[in-house]
Amino acid sequence: MHATAGNSRCTHPRITKLSPETGPRQGGTRLTITGENLGLQFRDIQNGVRIGKVACQPIEEEYISAEQIVCRLADATGYRVQEAQVEVCVRDCQPEYRAISPKAFTFVSPYFTRVVPTRGPVSGGTRITIHGSHLNAGSAVSVKIGLNTCHFERRTAREIVCVTPAGLNTGGTPVMVDINAAELRNPEVKFNYTTDPTIAKIEPDWSIASGGTPLTVTGTNLATVREPKMRTKYGEIQSINNCTVVNNTVMVCLAPSVAAADTERSLSEVGSSPDEIGFVMDSVRTLLVVNESFTYYPDPVFEPLAPTMLELKPGSPLILKGRNLIPPAAGNTRLNYTVLIGDEPCVLTVSETQLLCEWPNLTGQHKVTVRVGGFEYSPGTLQIYSDSLLTLPAIIGIGGGGGLLLLVIIIVLIAYKRKSRDADRTLKRLQLQMDNLESRVALECKE
Repeated sequence: MHATAGNSRCTHPRITKLSPETGPRQGGTRLTITGENLGLQFRDIQNGVRIGKVACQPIEEEYISAEQIVCRLADATGYRVQEAQVEVCVRDCQPEYRAISPKAFTFVSPYFTRVVPTRGPVSGGTRITIHGSHLNAGSAVSVKIGLNTCHFERRTAREIVCVTPAGLNTGGTPVMVDINAAELRNPEVKFNYTTDPTIAKIEPDWSIASGGTPLTVTGTNLATVREPKMRTKYGEIQSINNCTVVNNTVMVCLAPSVAAADTERSLSEVGSSPDEIGFVMDSVRTLLVVNESFTYYPDPVFEPLAPTMLELKPGSPLILKGRNLIPPAAGNTRLNYTVLIGDEPCVLTVSETQLLCEWPNLTGQHKVTVRVGGFEYSPGTLQIYSDSLLTLPAIIGIGGGGGLLLLVIIIVLIAYKRKSRDADRTLKRLQLQMDNLESRVALECKE
């Protein structure tokens, strides 16, 4: 702090941050300068902010004593230098009252080259991406489709994302981007408003409470909406699910769910109609509720396999008993069940009261899971025995016992053979002695 003629002012001001760090040459950028000792009063800096040779006019209402200066950048189209440091002088530009930003401010020339998607319904609501360069420059951006503002969502250096307003009429409409005082125009880039989509038919016209079953929806101009969704309302329950556009007249939607544990209105076994059925197609409000008839049937109900575990022998099919397995809906459409034994699907036969499951070549314990549409349920665990008549421990035990018996027999045979050899030797010795004795007796008799 330095006192002169009764007035105080800060010495050695310092700039720590600039926001933004880039801006269009046409000016208008509101530059926020953060730092220390940036004057005690607004008048200390009201004429002391420049970016190179370009003036930046401080805004008194946004000035924070010593800490923050917000200034509006003047036109820099005649200034050839691309980068320049920010200078703040507290009353005068003597060295002890002058601050220079450590980072330079960059002057850029933003532009855009295309918009994606190029079309959407005339009611608006299409999320578009404008591609270009330096689109994150400056402190503010405004996008218009024709005369109406496109609702801004986000931007980066290469793109701006916004949601289109309603169009005045169909056809190509200019896209206009303003970044501060820079007015970006590209006559080759237009957004094409199309006639709003319509819905003609939903097939099949039913689903189960958990939804998730595929529905084929036909209509017109369906491809103009990139992220269509189907919606329903049943009592207090409201839900949506995704649709996939096949072409301009066909899309496939997954039926929304009306299942909830605390619902006050249960579905009739012969079917119940939702309060509302419709589609979220950008901002096309006429499709939020359509006049198409639609019916929801209760989810299937399955009996548990057993209190703990179901045991099956090889070749025996798994039978899952239940009710509501085939809704009493008109037409030939049927629910597409999947039953998993562990992670492996089995071959199914479906009837009104049971699912007959022929499982793949598996053994051991496996969790059983039933899936259809958005419904998933596990009735329990399955124990599948091997095709072998003996269990593995029994086979190992028998093999071990047999091996031990064979070893004993071999030892007995070896011992027997040894004893047989000893007996043969003794017999030969006795035979030799008898022969010698006979010889001696014969000799004595001759004498």
